[in-house]
Amino acid sequence: MTMRRGRWWAAGLLVTGVWTSTPAAWAQGAPGKPATPDKGAAAPATPTPTPAPSPADADKESTRLFEDAKKAHKAFQWDKARDAALAAFKLKPDPAYGLILGQSELQTGKPRDAAEHLELYVREAKSATAIEKQAAQKLLDEAKLKLGTLYIKVNVEGADVVVDGRAAGRTPLAAPIFVDPGSHEIEVKKFGFDPGKELLAVAPATESEMEFALAPLPTEPEKAEPEKPKEEPKPPPLPSPKWRTYGMIGGAGLTVLGLGLGVGLTVMANGKSDEADQQLDVLRRTTPTTSGLCGAGGFAPNAGACAKLKDTLSSQDAAANGAMAGYIIGGVAAIGTLGLFLLPRTPFGRKLMGVNVVPVFGAGQTGGMVVGSF
Repeated sequence: MTMRRGRWWAAGLLVTGVWTSTPAAWAQGAPGKPATPDKGAAAPATPTPTPAPSPADADKESTRLFEDAKKAHKAFQWDKARDAALAAFKLKPDPAYGLILGQSELQTGKPRDAAEHLELYVREAKSATAIEKQAAQKLLDEAKLKLGTLYIKVNVEGADVVVDGRAAGRTPLAAPIFVDPGSHEIEVKKFGFDPGKELLAVAPATESEMEFALAPLPTEPEKAEPEKPKEEPKPPPLPSPKWRTYGMIGGAGLTVLGLGLGVGLTVMANGKSDEADQQLDVLRRTTPTTSGLCGAGGFAPNAGACAKLKDTLSSQDAAANGAMAGYIIGGVAAIGTLGLFLLPRTPFGRKLMGVNVVPVFGAGQTGGMVVGSF
């Protein structure tokens, strides 16, 4: 950490000394195109637009802002130095501003912007001395340790290079493209050519070379394929007859009722059976061995208990018979409901599984007639 801070102080002192000693040389940079107005600036208070400054006024204001940037840079006020230098660069994109602007951006955590401005300074700042460019190159190398550097080559000139939806230049590119670590989408396109697109994963402190070969689009229009015949829509399925729906609902209800009745009566029959066993056990314990339990030769005091046992056995038989009837009703209803569900959805009078069902009404007869081939 101490060595890193010392290198920054050394670079800062070197750049400060250079800019303090030769202010006139830095004020006269290579001419650039006037910068476009900042889109984030507030709208004027009056509807009358503010007239654009003349080139002479823009140069004067740019020089003033850059002097403020040098003073802030000398005092190691990096945010203030970056804001002033960036404002000067927007008014007049002079490559000579790149050294202080790039170092300030690097110090304020903007390595990609710093790399772009430092690379521009090293490449195009003609008035810079060898010592100044050496200082800028060291700062550029420091920024590139946090970035990925892309060298893009395209087989045609005038193609637009777009990185993550942001315009990065037009071929041939004069400088590499600096990107933050991570995945990036690189697209190259030109009118009349098939565009190229690639997805690239970039690691910090790496350099990548990419080549795009754009193929020209065919000049003659391709023959349109013959239209395929439109398929006629399939007819909707026939609606289920109402009698079928009502029959399934009724059958399902009868199934539940029959099975419920059978289960309930089965439980009742089992209870009566247990009760009869208990009554019979009492009779056996209270009857002498020399006498019968019930009947004509039975033990006389058992008459009331025998009658009660007879009623219990009769109730058991009735419950068992009722349970059997419930099971039969529920089973028949379940089979009928299943048959209605599996029956094809065809109304009466139409062909049903190869058989025509036709109602017959006549004198002295009413019914149906089944006609078909087997």
